[in-house]
Amino acid sequence: MRFTIKQAGCGSERVGCITGFLKCPGTVIETPTSALLTQGGSVVHLTADVLARVFTNPQLLWVPLSTSLSLEAGVKAQGEGVAKFAGLPQHLSCVTLHNASDVTPAGHFESDKVPLWTKNGKKMITADRYMEIMEVFKPDIILAIADGRTSITEATKRVLKSVERSNKMLDVCVNRYKASEKLQESSLIGVIVGVGQDKKGYESIQHTLKHKEILGGIALSGLTDGTEESMKIATDNLDNILKKVDEAIPKDLLRIIEGCWNPAVVVAAIEHGWDMFDGSYPLKLTNAGQALKLNFDGHQNSDELCILDLNDERYKDEFKPILEGCECLTCKKHTRSYIRHLLNTREMLSNVLLSIHNLHHFDQLFHHCRQHISANTFNVFKQLITHQYDLYKASQLPIGPSEQECQVDIDMTSTEGSVEDAEVGPTNQKKKICVSKVPRM
Repeated sequence: MRFTIKQAGCGSERVGCITGFLKCPGTVIETPTSALLTQGGSVVHLTADVLARVFTNPQLLWVPLSTSLSLEAGVKAQGEGVAKFAGLPQHLSCVTLHNASDVTPAGHFESDKVPLWTKNGKKMITADRYMEIMEVFKPDIILAIADGRTSITEATKRVLKSVERSNKMLDVCVNRYKASEKLQESSLIGVIVGVGQDKKGYESIQHTLKHKEILGGIALSGLTDGTEESMKIATDNLDNILKKVDEAIPKDLLRIIEGCWNPAVVVAAIEHGWDMFDGSYPLKLTNAGQALKLNFDGHQNSDELCILDLNDERYKDEFKPILEGCECLTCKKHTRSYIRHLLNTREMLSNVLLSIHNLHHFDQLFHHCRQHISANTFNVFKQLITHQYDLYKASQLPIGPSEQECQVDIDMTSTEGSVEDAEVGPTNQKKKICVSKVPRM
């Protein structure tokens, strides 16, 4: 695998491409981009035939070992790798230990092992065992095994153990990789952890860079442990972490970031030079019955939020697509009302249609990112996406009595305060009017 930077933006953002896949010599993956999250080797909710209609070009499949370990015997018997075994031979595969967005029990670590939580329970796995599985799966990209199930607010002792364990495991992965003839068609990616604490994060980065000549890139883990609380990182804090990591990593390395990050975080990470995301965010929306609806054109205004909850009854009579002008199969043939009906009756087709739209639209986000980086207008585009998500986030804040729309008596003769656009009666008259207060940030 070979990563090339085609064009840099005004900041650290860049447009690049990944080529040189020995199994698919002509395949080019443009970056920034997102992989397609799989479960059991298949893209969640989509058959191979449907996937081929959503994406006509080869895509990168994100394959967590936690959901695909059960395939080992079958993949080994076939001998042609996990992508071929899953019926997706035209696509590329990237295998990692687990889906960073899954919540797993805390603890259960040993000095040279980490827990792999599968549908059959916990399995303790060493770096040697992990690389043995990689020789069977034969992925195009391998993320080295690491102890990355930490958040940026993790206790110092836990982060210390995470960095020590990950460093030791990376050394084993590199040695096994260099000695294995079966893995020479794969590219090994080093995983850095502990970046929530400057000293330990720097130690992880420096240890990983010792193997720079062997590694095909760097992956960032340890920002979230999968819980909703760990995903609520203050923007300034996350921005500061991404900036420090950006400055500490060579520019020529492919950069992968794990986690179920929303569009505002995605564009912030791209601004700091991150090239690839794990693709778990569209699946999160789909499973919640939600549809992504970003406005990529700053000249057009929309009264709707960038995420629609199609479980809501308000959509039962909306006979229009999720997004006007969207080219996905769902928007071309189905309405919001129909999808809402499918969700209400718990039909599996609802997940299929939402998945088609969310994957397509999320991919379009990266397409527009690449275009704006090339045109040196990425900063404006980032503000556009961030503003839309901030409006959505504000709409989800809990509303208390002080923020609810309420009936209040206002003395119109009072000089304290004012109410705009209120229809009032004669002077000195008290009138009951409706005041909608803005939720406090």
